[in-house]
Amino acid sequence: MTAYALEINHIPAGADKNAALQVREGELHAALAGRPLCALLADTLAGLSRGGKTEIYIAGKAVSPRSPRAALKKGLAVVSPESALGSGLSLADHIRLLPGMPGGRKKAREKAESLCAELGWKADLSAPADGLASGDRYRGEILLALLRGCDVLALREPEAALTPLETEETVAGLRRLCRQGISVLLLTAREKVAALADGLTSLAPETDGAPIDRLDLTTGGVVLEIRNLSGGGLRDVSFEARAGEILAVAGMPGSGQQALADALTGALPLKEGRVRLNGRDITGYSVGERARAGIAYVPGPDRCFGFPLDRLTVGESMALRRYREPAFQESGFLRKGEMRRYAEEVLDWLNIPPGEEADPQNRARCALTRESDGNIHVLVVLHPTAGLEEKAARDIWNRLITVRNERRAVVLITADLREAMLAGDRVLTLHQGELTGAFDPALTTEKELGLYLTGRRQGGEESFDEE
Repeated sequence: MTAYALEINHIPAGADKNAALQVREGELHAALAGRPLCALLADTLAGLSRGGKTEIYIAGKAVSPRSPRAALKKGLAVVSPESALGSGLSLADHIRLLPGMPGGRKKAREKAESLCAELGWKADLSAPADGLASGDRYRGEILLALLRGCDVLALREPEAALTPLETEETVAGLRRLCRQGISVLLLTAREKVAALADGLTSLAPETDGAPIDRLDLTTGGVVLEIRNLSGGGLRDVSFEARAGEILAVAGMPGSGQQALADALTGALPLKEGRVRLNGRDITGYSVGERARAGIAYVPGPDRCFGFPLDRLTVGESMALRRYREPAFQESGFLRKGEMRRYAEEVLDWLNIPPGEEADPQNRARCALTRESDGNIHVLVVLHPTAGLEEKAARDIWNRLITVRNERRAVVLITADLREAMLAGDRVLTLHQGELTGAFDPALTTEKELGLYLTGRRQGGEESFDEE
């Protein structure tokens, strides 16, 4: 019987609770799965989750790691998009802190530089890790895992931290290391990334096809005008969002997406720049004043999509945008019964069964419905499908397209290039707080956009200067 480098049994892949995958020694293997399953498998391999009945075998021996350190002792390392590199420390500092490196610091540095050369990565080992781009932080984590002496390297969703070109370059470098006996498992939700591997196990659920057909709209006038915004890491950002379009702003993690969302909604004090809504200067407006003027906002999953059920009831969460209206308050007292009835109507319309409101997909759907219900002019959404299955993500895109078809402006801020390409009518690229290009998604590719996301190119197809 062949002993695989890594074998995982009883994987809960949708209706199949007993799926399995095997990775041979020296193989670069991909597991194509939904994002939640990728996260579950990565946590199980790293010992951060028990994984139910899932069984793990390394070189034919059953293991049950209880921590990343315990997994590493068995020869298994897991790298996730969320970087664990210490703030203020460089990669060289992290290398010096690795325990048991033979030959001392000088040998460790030389080995690190040799590995970087094999990976095709021109790394600045002396730069502070918190100042590195997301792709460099991810590859830095790969470097540290290899220096620790892992035999099996599992990479969770490299597409979430690397651009398409960086992904291809990294996989090519890892393939060279596989020839030396290291086994690599790519846990990915993208078919294009899975296709780069030598072996493939499909754990992905079926999807419902492409987003809904858009209405053939001619975009209307400028609704939101941003000029020369600076502050919070943003640098001289200018753009316009028009009625009847989804303007996608794509950037790798840490490139300024949160700062941009805060600047648009009034949560970020600006050093410079102006914000105009339907021609009216609202630069000095607070968050509440901008909301009442017609700017709606759905934050990302780290803020529960703006649907905080841990502190508020479902009715209160649904009425967050409208609680000042007479329907929901009287003489300063909240009418919680009306809030509850309103929430029940929305949940029924969305076909969300009672008790399932806390599901991430349902939180996002409820928040989008709440924010787009009423007299709004601009809907700002930040990472609306992060962590969701493909089918759930397409449901969210459908809702954004519906808002766009209602002749409103949608500003979609995302780290997902594919999302920007599928849902956006126009795509802007953001790098280190600066816009680097503007594109028609029908006339470009993810790989080309990736060059602008990393700052390798600038300019794009449009100018951001005032006419």
